[in-house]
Amino acid sequence: MALNRRALLAGGVSTVAAGLLSGCGGKNLDDLLTRAATTPKARARLTWWVSEIPSRRGAVVADLIIRAFEHRHPRIRVSKINALSTSDGNRSAIATQLAGGSPQPDVYLGDTTWPAQFGHSSLALPVETLLPDSFWDAYPAALRRSSTYQGSVYAVPFFTDSTYLFYRKDLLAKHGLRVPRSWEELLRTSRTVQKSGDIDAGFLWQAAVTEALTANVAEFLADAGAPVLDRGGRAVLGGDKAERAFSLMAEFTSSGVTPRSVTTYEESDAQDAFVGGRGLFLRNWSYAWVNAADPKVSRVAGKIGVTLRPGFEGTGRSGVSCAGGWSNFVNPSSQELGAAMEFARFCAGDEVQRLLAREAGVVPALTSALRSEEARAAGDPTVLRAAGLRLVDRPVQTPYYPQVSKALYTPANSVVGGDLSPAAGVRAAREGLRKALEGKAQ
Repeated sequence: MALNRRALLAGGVSTVAAGLLSGCGGKNLDDLLTRAATTPKARARLTWWVSEIPSRRGAVVADLIIRAFEHRHPRIRVSKINALSTSDGNRSAIATQLAGGSPQPDVYLGDTTWPAQFGHSSLALPVETLLPDSFWDAYPAALRRSSTYQGSVYAVPFFTDSTYLFYRKDLLAKHGLRVPRSWEELLRTSRTVQKSGDIDAGFLWQAAVTEALTANVAEFLADAGAPVLDRGGRAVLGGDKAERAFSLMAEFTSSGVTPRSVTTYEESDAQDAFVGGRGLFLRNWSYAWVNAADPKVSRVAGKIGVTLRPGFEGTGRSGVSCAGGWSNFVNPSSQELGAAMEFARFCAGDEVQRLLAREAGVVPALTSALRSEEARAAGDPTVLRAAGLRLVDRPVQTPYYPQVSKALYTPANSVVGGDLSPAAGVRAAREGLRKALEGKAQ
């Protein structure tokens, strides 16, 4: 039974979606969960849809994980299906495949923004009954919230992405300046160093019309204390606090601290500019540290530091980061549900989480792994400082998240580019959110 592809890829509702788990083709949810609860004793083969995991020392991290799993489970063999390099591309590709009832991949790596969309469309197995009662105590609360849709959990944690402020410690030292403690101070510091001619851009970030900007907007709004949705999932964006966040985004470009080309920047563009020596500050995800600190690819290796994001003056809020990252989802059409669930649990467990701390340029999801010997030995400040972050959710608790995201990033991009005032941008975002949440947006 196929889903409505256009509705699914837009994050919308399909009236036939529930059939995949409620009886279509004889697939009863209780039966699926029973099969998933038992690790097979016979030989089994799994396929894992996985994108490239950033590596600290050149190893193929996914291969290390597969070998470790097969050592523990010698009767189960795992093969990779190489996923696409972007979250949106992956979402479209895997959704199309699963909507046709494909039994492969058995397990797929997905963004932490996917659970509501995939759970709503019955393309992910609900796994809360397959995990111990105390399971989530070992992981950040924000990760459980983003994995849950209408009371059911649809994703098993793997690794997180958190955002930080990277900076040129050599240039700050040269000018006798400290690491900024507020956005206002960052603006002043950037102008000072730019005027000296030592740097082109003060602050590099991501403001393209993509999900990358949604994450930035969510963080700036959290910095200002401005909610996007209320607990009932209704749009409440508005007021002075929201306008303060949008005004800051506008000031970055209007002041020249950020180049106007930032309206085309995604994560890799901002990172490339920073490692090329063109920026004083960079907001980016934790994985940027591996590249920025690598002398083989970075002109600023050995000259950079990393800290938590600053906040607005007078608010007492700093260290905000979107709760990003990737989790494993189990395909409900898999013919090896027990093995698939065992693999997903294994990736969330202590052995793999320590492996990630040692080998991967990502932040392990398991809180204890952040304090492990492997994490200390790796010396990655984004891992060692992760416990101090204030994680915030993007408004992902809706199957219409792609439209919700678009409702935020479209007016925000216009504000950054100078085509909309901050107040008009907030109004446009609120109206777009309302339509998106009602399923009326394109």
